[in-house]
Amino acid sequence: LDIRPPPYRNGHPLHPERELKYKRWQDRFGNVQPVVPPSSESVRDVLARCRTVWRSDILPDLCEGKNVLVIAHGNSIRGMMQAIDGFNETLLADLEVPPCIPLVYRFERHPTAHLVSIQPECAVGVPAALRCEFLAEERELQRAQERTRRVSLQRYGLGPSTDIVVQRGYLPGLETNAASICASIGADFEWDGAVAETTPSDDVEISAAPYFAHDRGGGLPGLEANAAGKWSRLARLAGRERSASTPAAICSAPAIAQRTPMVVIIRHGKTEHNKLGLFTGWEDASLAPEGRKEATEAGQLLAAHGFSFDVVYTSWLSRAIETAWLVLAEIDCLWTPIHKSWRLNERMYGALTGLSKKRTRAQYGEKQFKLWRRSFDTAPPRVDSFSPHYPGNDQRYVQNVLDVRISLKETLVRSLAMGRLCIHRKLPRSESLKDCMERTIPYYVDVIEPAAIKAGKSVLISSSENAIRGLFMHLLSIPPERIAEIEIPNGLPMVYDVVEKRLRLLEGDPSQHNFGKGAELLFGRMRPDGSAHF
Repeated sequence: LDIRPPPYRNGHPLHPERELKYKRWQDRFGNVQPVVPPSSESVRDVLARCRTVWRSDILPDLCEGKNVLVIAHGNSIRGMMQAIDGFNETLLADLEVPPCIPLVYRFERHPTAHLVSIQPECAVGVPAALRCEFLAEERELQRAQERTRRVSLQRYGLGPSTDIVVQRGYLPGLETNAASICASIGADFEWDGAVAETTPSDDVEISAAPYFAHDRGGGLPGLEANAAGKWSRLARLAGRERSASTPAAICSAPAIAQRTPMVVIIRHGKTEHNKLGLFTGWEDASLAPEGRKEATEAGQLLAAHGFSFDVVYTSWLSRAIETAWLVLAEIDCLWTPIHKSWRLNERMYGALTGLSKKRTRAQYGEKQFKLWRRSFDTAPPRVDSFSPHYPGNDQRYVQNVLDVRISLKETLVRSLAMGRLCIHRKLPRSESLKDCMERTIPYYVDVIEPAAIKAGKSVLISSSENAIRGLFMHLLSIPPERIAEIEIPNGLPMVYDVVEKRLRLLEGDPSQHNFGKGAELLFGRMRPDGSAHF
């Protein structure tokens, strides 16, 4: 429990102190503080920091009645289990946590108002001291635990050999570690000195306390990342500029350096609804393969220009969330906090949701079609309260949208239908762009600006076309009568400079993309060669 592996030496290229993500801590309220990352940890060190997260972040959500999903690593999960059950730490050595098998704790509120874990009726594969259960059949769980134990021993040459083929650059096991990363790029992995065991009594101070201590230098680490990112650092370590597996965009020199604060706004990648020409609105359409490719390429472009983000804001729609994930994956920022709000949802298209745009145009005429689709204050026909397209019939909105007033009519109708009191919020049944802006702009002004932009953070906003059109109206002072001229391309990162209050692209000219007839409203007056002039 107390023996630490040999620590990284100071200045080692894989030391966590070189990674921005390990040099600051953000709590559940968005408060950020500098931290000192460890150069080595014992199991007890891991337990200490996991208990801290359990008390400060996870337990408050459980006390609010929320269901919580924790995705972590073997020792981190053991730490959580020890924090919940308080069992003797000597059990940890024999406690195997196999990968990708859900481990469930259920809680009830004690008369003293504390939460206590409930003993499952027939839990298998866990010691009697633990009040949890794996969601797996007994034989499946036993095989998984045995394989986890065997692979752990084989990783360090302590178990019998198997038919696992060890390739250059790979160490058997469940996680890639520093040595396998070095091996994969042809570099030597070196421990710092000949110390084989480090105990808490040694001079190396590594524990949960210093990890959550303030940086001696005072102030947060810099907000900008190296342009080439992790791959270029590893490539330099190996003594070569580029490998065959390194994306070309990552290795290219940045054309525009990131400035602080900066806001990058991106419309989600293409969906199957987009490809079929359907009104999507709040319909939760997922990304098409083309859309995933667009989002990935957007992330590669941002990586090539040295962008990293301190915080991400997106909607409750999976297409926007997945776009944010794919972008962050390409710039090695999947750890970045993501805040989701229904207020960044696409405009609610009412009774038009799911209908063909071509058929709607043919049925109602070009004039009415344009009014519904691109005008500022004309909303489509309202959807019926019992339609599957009405968000009031989607539990994610019924249970989680609490910042709008109660609808007395909907509450009465649904209470009579259910035979019990059902409080119902006034969720939109149709929206014009003006209606959409009435929820989007206050979120930007009251949440994003004070919490992120004015705090000097770099921000990524991943949302949908009409939410972004409304946001540009606010940021760029576009008159309502001209907003119909604006189109927003899928999967294209657009950089808003909050100091100069203007929009620009990372590469190419606006004329190379479909921004509609009013591109100059976004980028300034267009020169004959297609470039923007401000």
